[in-house]
Amino acid sequence: MGSVETPPSERLFPSTKPPQRAVALSLLDATAAEFAPTSAVWLCERPKNVQFDLAGHFRRSLPLVLDAYPQWTGLLKSIATLDSSQLKSEEAEFAPHARRFGRLYAHYGTSEDAGVEFVTAKSSATLEALAPSSRTTDQPLLDCKNVILDGLASSTLLACPLRPSEADQDGVLPPVMAIQLTELACGNFALSAKIAHALADIQSLVLFMKDWSTISRWLISDSKLPKPVLNPVFEPGLLDSKASGDINGDQPDQTIIDQVAGLPLHRYDWWAAQPQCPWPREIPAAFRGQELVPAGTAMPWSDWDVEAPVSHYLVHLTRDQVEIIWKKATENNLENTRISRHDAILAHIWSCIARARNQQNDTGPLHCDLVCGTRPALHLGNTFLGSSVLMINLEMAGADLVSPSQDHRLRNIARRIRETINKINNPTALGVHLHSIAFEKTPQRLWQAFLGQRHLLVTTWARAGLYDVDFGLSEVPIIRYADAMLPDLDGELVIKEAPPSKKSSSTGESNWTENGVDISIRIQTEDMERLIRDPLLLP
Repeated sequence: MGSVETPPSERLFPSTKPPQRAVALSLLDATAAEFAPTSAVWLCERPKNVQFDLAGHFRRSLPLVLDAYPQWTGLLKSIATLDSSQLKSEEAEFAPHARRFGRLYAHYGTSEDAGVEFVTAKSSATLEALAPSSRTTDQPLLDCKNVILDGLASSTLLACPLRPSEADQDGVLPPVMAIQLTELACGNFALSAKIAHALADIQSLVLFMKDWSTISRWLISDSKLPKPVLNPVFEPGLLDSKASGDINGDQPDQTIIDQVAGLPLHRYDWWAAQPQCPWPREIPAAFRGQELVPAGTAMPWSDWDVEAPVSHYLVHLTRDQVEIIWKKATENNLENTRISRHDAILAHIWSCIARARNQQNDTGPLHCDLVCGTRPALHLGNTFLGSSVLMINLEMAGADLVSPSQDHRLRNIARRIRETINKINNPTALGVHLHSIAFEKTPQRLWQAFLGQRHLLVTTWARAGLYDVDFGLSEVPIIRYADAMLPDLDGELVIKEAPPSKKSSSTGESNWTENGVDISIRIQTEDMERLIRDPLLLP
């Protein structure tokens, strides 16, 4: 990518100052305190009116949408004491389970509010270089080594609730959200947003972008109608109410805890000392000197060579290719197991990567750690804000992932994926999990995923509506491509819908694979070279 010129940033706030509030975040939100930010970029074609003041328009519309998202303009804090007498005044008002160490809360409507960072920048890159218009037809395997999107996102470090926030020279605290508008050399533009993961997963971020586009269209239309009413639901306690048992009691319910072992979830303990760990973690000072019983297993650092070179490719499957994969995964389904297209796509890619990693004779467990949203199972609704996700451990032997019988292999993998998801993504199992984490010494101690040769970490943006964002800048959709912004680590995958063609509109409520599927894959370079040569990768 070309160079990026970035002028000083500014902080934007809701157009109407919100009343002061402190809101405890959910149990699942707290587990995401140290996740990488939820981050995405939309690469867009220029508005129909080339003289349109794009930066001014976004700067004017952003405060209006922030009226419905004031918690994203405040501070993100954590409970930092085991002594209830040392709680801050606002913390003492929370329910008992939300007053425990490491639990998070949003505090906003105060004079210290950090606002949302808004950056305007210019890049020497062109839209065609970043997202070739013929990519889906001419380059189904796109090497992303020269498509660097990092400069299109704000470089500002977001606030971390587990560490003290230091103000800048002007006394301003770090934000929890940053937005950057970048004018490309060709006149087109990129719009990126990143936010602390504890406050928003991709569904929350896309909902925000859709609401922002609603305000944008209203302003552009110069309508005399009242400002559109936005209805995001910020009620973290609603999720916690789905927990089994009494999470506000002094002790966990052992009959519920006993059920946790049967859930398909990793329990990697950050506090278990590992000399191979490249990023040592200190046990929080509040727990030092205590007798600490292991809460899970040690991280398998021997499986992950963090120094090995990693390649990044974007793999495009057409709608017809998706249908071929799905039909193979559902043929002769005597058990009548419901297999989704997503199950089939994941089964296909997992198998191909295991083959590229030469794991066909591996009889030990390989892991596909799938980020799974809980809103449908917990009946929270699509407008529920937060990071209501967990990571499921899909597990199979390499020999089964790369078995000689192609049709049986795909069907068996897809069935295992669906059976494992069904085992955890239901109200009863999720209620048990929530009860368990409510009583952990700190929600960030346990990790449900890993990377390296025996793991994949799969984030799915299917049905998120990436291409349903329409700011009303043109008569036709102008988003060329939308992508996640992630570091290059061995085993990271993102599955998402492909962009609609100029002849079609965004998919809306139709089949999310209508325009094909894009899979962003990051694995070790030597494995990637085998993957892209695999004749089975593109049916």
